[in-house]
Amino acid sequence: MSRKKGQEKIFEIKWKTDLPYRYSIGKLAVKFFEELKENKKIMGSKCSKCGKVHSPPRAVCAECFIEMTVKDMVELSPRGTLEGFTVVNYPFTDPNTGGMRPFPYGYGLFRLEGADTSMMYFINETDYTKLKIGQRVEAVFKEEREGNIRDILYFKTI
Repeated sequence: MSRKKGQEKIFEIKWKTDLPYRYSIGKLAVKFFEELKENKKIMGSKCSKCGKVHSPPRAVCAECFIEMTVKDMVELSPRGTLEGFTVVNYPFTDPNTGGMRPFPYGYGLFRLEGADTSMMYFINETDYTKLKIGQRVEAVFKEEREGNIRDILYFKTI
């Protein structure tokens, strides 16, 4: 490798390592998943200062940076409004299963009744011509729930 005058030599170390770690989802997410599993409820967090309701729940208000706790969680309607969407028409590995994700599939941005923010999730429609911004949607839950986000199968248009 040639260097121009005045250029520093690049120092490089090649190193391969394994970095195992554990991630704590936090108390609000634990409560969110418990309510999904036990009661088929979708929870949000309501800021005690500005009143903004976050869906999914957050530990800190994005508006005024006030910390929120499990006591600040509120139940949201499983119904809401479609704010944006896409239909995916190409295959890729599903991070939830490790297998290929069936396609096409719909993915939407939803604002649930009672929430001031939106969440993204699957929608059961794969024909984009049948989807419209402003459409009403409703969550469809699994019968046998496990306490994770996949307890919501998808949102359907209503």
